[in-house]
Amino acid sequence: MKSTKGRPVVVYDGSCGLCAGNLKWLYRLDHLAVFEAMPYQSEMLAARFPQLQREKCEQALHLVFPDGRTYAGVDAFREVFLRMPLVFPLGIILWIPPLAWLLRKLYPILSRHRYRLGGTCEIPNSRFPD
Repeated sequence: MKSTKGRPVVVYDGSCGLCAGNLKWLYRLDHLAVFEAMPYQSEMLAARFPQLQREKCEQALHLVFPDGRTYAGVDAFREVFLRMPLVFPLGIILWIPPLAWLLRKLYPILSRHRYRLGGTCEIPNSRFPD
């Protein structure tokens, strides 16, 4: 396993079934170990990323780069996809203006209803440390 230093970190909702499902895909597709992941509920979140606001993390998945760049929601997914060879084409598709605009409008609706749609769960975080 690669060192976690210098890797982008996916900040997700550790209690959300949809988020956990997406994280399982990230585990499978990130065979180059490009990413680290951390639930926003982690006690380490504020220490590692003081710039992140918990309220914002409750509303959307975030991707934080070592240089401090941060993406949220659909933009975070796009940046993740662009860094994984198997889903790179999806990252390109998410740049297409009408689709990107539409998904940015739909993402907050999905986020608000994620517990109804995906339920709640706790997944083991063996590959990506807290």
